[in-house]
Amino acid sequence: MKETLTRKQKYSVALVFAGIVLAFITYELFNKAHYSYQPLVMRGWLDAKIPIVSIFVIPYLSFHLLAAFMVPYLSLKYGGFKAFLVNAIAIIVGQLCLDVAYAFFQTEVPRTPVTGHSPFDWVLTNVVYGNDQPLNGFPSNHVTWSIISMIALWRLRHRLPRTAWSLMLWFATILPATVFLHQHFLIDIYGGIFVGFTAYWSCMFFIEKPKLAL
Repeated sequence: MKETLTRKQKYSVALVFAGIVLAFITYELFNKAHYSYQPLVMRGWLDAKIPIVSIFVIPYLSFHLLAAFMVPYLSLKYGGFKAFLVNAIAIIVGQLCLDVAYAFFQTEVPRTPVTGHSPFDWVLTNVVYGNDQPLNGFPSNHVTWSIISMIALWRLRHRLPRTAWSLMLWFATILPATVFLHQHFLIDIYGGIFVGFTAYWSCMFFIEKPKLAL
């Protein structure tokens, strides 16, 4: 049965969505900041062997619309108010954790020149690289938000099977996209996975207070 929201809950939904927008703005602020020190480059030996595969710009650029709006909306509509709060507040909390890392442990991913001439190469050079500084590497913002979205979708898989599984697979392509577009190093993915899982499950236990069977 569809949950009917009270007026207070509707205001809360609007405020939380505004919080998600503000969370993304904080990412942009750190991405445009100037630092008195040289950001750390955390490139490993395997990172140097990963080629640019520019077709990954498709899932990469779809990320914010899906993670910030589509999945929280599905959580609200099919999971209920508390499921929405867990999903959305986990994004905000996760981004705050990332902001702390970006403020005190800023990393850089030096850009590799794009030599191809396909439309995807043009988008990578002019849209992705053209609007995003090579900072905010560790942990990955894309990976953190994607992991949170995948967990939220996993919990909807019985109520919304086709959509949930399709979106989970789509989000799964965003993780390799971050390294195949040379926007991140592999260690940034691991960091993002850790922050995403920690933020989501912490919010779930705080908001939903599930009872653990012994």
